[in-house]
Amino acid sequence: MKKTLFIALLVVSSTSLFSQANNREYNLHVRQIELSEKDAAFGLTQQQFEDTKGSPYSNEDFLEGKIFKDGKLVKSDIAMRYNLFSDEIEIKNSVSDKTYSALLRDPDIFVKIFNDIYVFIPFEGSIEKGHYFKVSTEGKNFNLYKKESVVYKEPYYAKSTYDVSRSAEWAKNVSYYLVSKKGDFYELPNSRSKIVKAMGAKGSEIKTFIKKDKLELDKESDLIKLVNYYNSLL
Repeated sequence: MKKTLFIALLVVSSTSLFSQANNREYNLHVRQIELSEKDAAFGLTQQQFEDTKGSPYSNEDFLEGKIFKDGKLVKSDIAMRYNLFSDEIEIKNSVSDKTYSALLRDPDIFVKIFNDIYVFIPFEGSIEKGHYFKVSTEGKNFNLYKKESVVYKEPYYAKSTYDVSRSAEWAKNVSYYLVSKKGDFYELPNSRSKIVKAMGAKGSEIKTFIKKDKLELDKESDLIKLVNYYNSLL
């Protein structure tokens, strides 16, 4: 398991949001956006955005969530969604709000959006180069983190009767990482045989478990089962 984490840099600007915990008031810096400006935030017109297949969000709608800092709840009943394109947690105080904001990137802050937990991990000590990850499962030796991202693919217009037009789309990419308790990241390969090999001396037991339980390792639920079993062997 030697493959380390390398993901593209996304830069965020910010203003500020105020929250309160344990009678202490502090800032959770955010970038505020008018709902009417949402399409422009992607560099698209409203029509282009509506004509694009797929979604740049992990959850299209704002869902009820909670914000934690240093392991303590600091904000509850807040509407949130994860923007895959900008790698930001977008938040609103209520669903009816006309503006939404981008939460401060801080490794001491994590959020729970409905049942999904997202953590922010700096890269080589850099906040700007860091990224959000979904915590798929936690174990005594390794956690499983999921990284989602999207890129915008422009529409293609057929140039002849033999050609085929293609609509614009948000092309999604998903990667999974084993994360040690020391904070080391190991990207899981795409193939079953390489995943078995990546789990080293436990490869034989892992191979048997995959076959017995008929796991499909391109499914998050089956990867969770595998990592939980792997932790039980260590």
